[in-house]
Amino acid sequence: MRIARVDGGLTDLGSFRGKVVLLSFWASWCPPCRRELPMLERLQQLVDPKSLEVVAVSIDEGGKPAVEAFLKRANVTRLRPYLDPRGEAASRVDQDIPAPFILFGLPISYLIDRQGRVAGYVTGEADWTAADGLALLKYFMARDAD
Repeated sequence: MRIARVDGGLTDLGSFRGKVVLLSFWASWCPPCRRELPMLERLQQLVDPKSLEVVAVSIDEGGKPAVEAFLKRANVTRLRPYLDPRGEAASRVDQDIPAPFILFGLPISYLIDRQGRVAGYVTGEADWTAADGLALLKYFMARDAD
């Protein structure tokens, strides 16, 4: 599956194979998402980028302009944003759009293991930098590590 980057390029989710991926879908109009984004940025700074990739995908229909404006206001500068305004990567449960991921709510984070398999998901705001969140991520980062 390929996802659009804010810079206009595409990234294949498979390119992260070998790392644990925290794939988080969010929107600038979602209050819990707005609180979670800075935590995701902190998480990215706390963990080894060779072991974990934080992939924050905005579903904002406004695309790049809406996302860049929001990130600037939120002072989120290190998190690399991705875009899915047409629901190609994730769609709501009530939509008939075939997509690899389902949005049961926002934010929603999928944990993908080193082999590219979905290990689980969490709906709602999560502080991945808290002890429990870090412990879960470290467990998956330690599994099957080379």
